[in-house]
Amino acid sequence: MSQEKVFQVGGVELHVDNRSLGDDGGPSVRVYGDVDGEAVQLLRFDCFRKDPHYHYDPSGRNEQHPLDQATVPDSIGWTIEQLGTNLAEMIRTASYDRVAAGVDQAAIEGVLSEVESIMRS
Repeated sequence: MSQEKVFQVGGVELHVDNRSLGDDGGPSVRVYGDVDGEAVQLLRFDCFRKDPHYHYDPSGRNEQHPLDQATVPDSIGWTIEQLGTNLAEMIRTASYDRVAAGVDQAAIEGVLSEVESIMRS
């Protein structure tokens, strides 16, 4: 995956690309929402080879949570599952209730096979 792909869907934007951090990296999904007319990064899922993790409110309080590779061996699959079933709740946890209320989960689900395909390429 060489450049970012953006999906404007279901009340949010999903930015899919490849990130590198030192000697680690891998596919990443950044979830943006409109907050008072400004695009704000609400969530980020970093499916890194060595240290997969996700962030609530990465542009603000940046609450980072590791993914235990013993219990979550496929961080891409886990990310797709969260986007498909838990996105609004995760956005609420990131403290963006108004954006969460506008999430169209069915529309999000409609692009996830393409998102997953890009992440695995």
